[in-house]
Amino acid sequence: MAQEHTSLTTACEIYEENLVLLHYGDLADVERDRLSTHISDCAGCAGYLTELATLLPLTAKSDEPPQAFWMDYNRELRHKIDAAIEKKSWRRNVAAIFRPRYLPAFATAVVVVLALTFTFGKGIWSGKNQIQDNEIAELLPVAENLEFFRAMDILDDLDLLEVIGNQGNRAA
Repeated sequence: MAQEHTSLTTACEIYEENLVLLHYGDLADVERDRLSTHISDCAGCAGYLTELATLLPLTAKSDEPPQAFWMDYNRELRHKIDAAIEKKSWRRNVAAIFRPRYLPAFATAVVVVLALTFTFGKGIWSGKNQIQDNEIAELLPVAENLEFFRAMDILDDLDLLEVIGNQGNRAA
């Protein structure tokens, strides 16, 4: 369904802005009197002022919701706030452990656990890291001849350098 387009009444160009000001009551007394005299003689400006009086209030219509909307909004907001207060997060539950009345008991438990860990864990952890006597016996001859093995490493490096040098001479 197509809407019909109705043409608006046109006012005199020089008075168009003043007609809007006259509608809102923002025109000085001298200008208002002069424009009123013009409107009584000009049908276009009189029609334009009538259309302004009809259309401008529609553009500034307030959008105030009804009272029922505010009552429903208020009720829903109260329910959400009550639900948020009742619901405790896991952080609050964990933080409850660290409150001053529970702190001494919690600290005592931590000290006991650490003491037991260091006492009984000493035998478990130290057994894994200790070198056995037979391993020391195997390493002792190597440690005694350490200088010999270092010299052997240098000779290996020297042999490698000679091989690289020979390959460089062949390429040149």
